[in-house]
Amino acid sequence: MAFMHQELNDMQFIPAPAGVATPYIQHQTEDGITDCYGTTAPSDAATGYAPGCVFRDVDSGAVYINEGTSASADFNQVNTTANVLSQIEATEQSGTAAGAGPSPLIWDDAKLLEAMLDPTKGVYYFDDYMGPIDVTTGDGYVITQVTSGEISAVTDEDGGVLLVDSGGSASADDGVNVQLTNCMFKPAAGRTIRFEARVKFNDNSANTSQFAVGLAGVDTTIIAAGVIDDVVDKALWFHHAATTADKMSVIAARGNAEDIDADKATTADDTYIKLGFVINGLTSIEWYANGVLVHTSDVAANIPDAVMCLTYVAQVEGTSADSEMSVDWVRILQEGARS
Repeated sequence: MAFMHQELNDMQFIPAPAGVATPYIQHQTEDGITDCYGTTAPSDAATGYAPGCVFRDVDSGAVYINEGTSASADFNQVNTTANVLSQIEATEQSGTAAGAGPSPLIWDDAKLLEAMLDPTKGVYYFDDYMGPIDVTTGDGYVITQVTSGEISAVTDEDGGVLLVDSGGSASADDGVNVQLTNCMFKPAAGRTIRFEARVKFNDNSANTSQFAVGLAGVDTTIIAAGVIDDVVDKALWFHHAATTADKMSVIAARGNAEDIDADKATTADDTYIKLGFVINGLTSIEWYANGVLVHTSDVAANIPDAVMCLTYVAQVEGTSADSEMSVDWVRILQEGARS
C-alpha cells in the first residue's frame, strides 16, 4: 500500500517551478520533474527538472530532453530524420550575409538537400570553378564574341574562379556573351527559383563596362548597342551604358514586357560582391546584394515564365580598358516537381 501511495504522489499534477516557462507537469519524483508538456520548452538553467526529463511541444510536435541537471536544465530537441535535415539545411547550406558563402536570407528556407538527393524534388546547379572549364563553344558554354573575348580559369586566387573577359576594348560592345545552355530553369506557379553568385568587376565605371549575371533565355545579344535587350525572358543583375558608376541594376522580363530598376547594388572595383535573387512562382522576384534584400519586382506580367539559362556578360562601352568579371562561385536551385 505504501508503494501505491508513493506512486499516486509521484503522478499528481503540481505547479511548475517559479521563474521559468509554465509547462504542464505530468510526472515528478524526488529527483525532479520527469515528464511535462506545453508550448515553450523550459529555458536553459531552469531548476527542478530531473536529468532526462521529457518535454513535449504541443504546438510543433517536437520533443526535448533535459541533458543538464535538476539545478540547471539544458533542454535539447530529440533528433529525427526530419529535424536533422532541417538543422543541416539551416546551418550548413547557408553562410552569412557579409561572408564569402551563400546568404541566409536566400538559402535558409531552401529545400537544397531534398533536391540534391531526389531529382523529382527540384533542379540544382553549383559551380565553384575548381574543375575543368569549357573555354570553347560546343562542350557546355556558348561563348559569343563581339570582336574579342573569352572565358578562362583564374590561376592566382585560392579556390576556383572563372574569368569572363572582353579580351579587348577596340569598340563599344566588344566582349563576350556567355551562356550555359544546358543549365535551364523555368519559373512556374508553385515553384521557387533561387540564384546567387559571388562576383567582382575590374572597372564598373559609367560608360566604361557592361556586365550581366543571372538567368536569361538563350540569346547571343543580352546587351547590344549599350542597352540590355527586350527580347527574351530574364532575371539579371546588369550594368549597361546608362547605368550609374559603380552600380548594378536589375531586370525582370517576360519577353519584351520588362521591369528595370536602376542602381540597386553598389560595387567597388576588384572587390567581391554577392548578387542573388529569389523568383517566387509567377508573382515576384526578390533581389539581394550581399545577403540584403534591396528590391522586389512584383508586376506579374513582367515575371519570366520561360526556360532560362545561366548567363554572364562582359563587354566594353568605352575603349579605355577591358571589361573583366570574376565569378568565385554560383548556386542555383529550382524547387518543385519537374515539367
